[in-house]
Amino acid sequence: MKNKFKENIISRALEKKPKIILPELNDKRVLDAIAELKNIGFNVINPLDINKDKYFSYAKNKKFTNNWTDQMILEYLDCPLNKSIFALENGEADCVIAGAIYKTSDVIRSAIRIVGIKDSNKWVSSVFIMLSPDNENCFTFTDCGVIPDPSSEQLCDIGFSASQIHELLSNKKPKVAFLSFSTKGSAKHYKVKKVQDAALLFGQRFPSIDYDGEIQFDAAINSSVSNQKIKKSRLNGDANVFVFPDLDSANISYKISQYLAGYQALGPILVGLNKPVNDLSRGCNVDDIIYVSAISALQK
Repeated sequence: MKNKFKENIISRALEKKPKIILPELNDKRVLDAIAELKNIGFNVINPLDINKDKYFSYAKNKKFTNNWTDQMILEYLDCPLNKSIFALENGEADCVIAGAIYKTSDVIRSAIRIVGIKDSNKWVSSVFIMLSPDNENCFTFTDCGVIPDPSSEQLCDIGFSASQIHELLSNKKPKVAFLSFSTKGSAKHYKVKKVQDAALLFGQRFPSIDYDGEIQFDAAINSSVSNQKIKKSRLNGDANVFVFPDLDSANISYKISQYLAGYQALGPILVGLNKPVNDLSRGCNVDDIIYVSAISALQK
């Protein structure tokens, strides 16, 4: 069965004619993905062709280099990841994808330092696009890779960012579930209260977006369970964006879905940055890299 989601992502990304950089050339998966991206029709920039010296003055004027020597700045620009993001910052590329080798923390740190966070966002967070084995369903899991123990306000922001990227990529209306081990007060705990407050804040700030919370996963995804546990649910068991209460639960859940249930996990897709810099799971395959690259192009 053909994957309409993937086909749609590729065709829409090609229309944007993006300039893509994948700086991890010492990873065979990345090299194979670059070859396939070029074959499909993408313009992939070789990081070896980027002249680091032209970005020296830009780096010198960044806040994070205030106390750095010229030699420290040059060494920073020796890193293919940093050099690539400077190319992005200066309009010579449209997106950067790394993480097959680099740690998530390295990718995010460089992205925040160089391209910065959007004025409309206080935090950077991440999503995984989860594709079902039968290619029929697409879900968004968040935050699986950045904020370890988000506050209620952060969960609200995470939910909104995830809803935006879900709609962008799937062309479907987001239906946001703020997940917990409790449904509508079935348990009392400070962790439950955090999710309750996040859902309340979300409803106040984004009343046009369908959401519910706090809610257990079964009630969020199954209409029969939803009807048993909730009166007049806004989602009625049809959620497609899942906001997890912390990084532990989010990261564990996406990996269980991937390795036991056979879902394909695309990401982590970073949201909240001024320009598209995206991470890869270090367990990624060539297919993952290709579609994260296409998703990145759609974020430009």
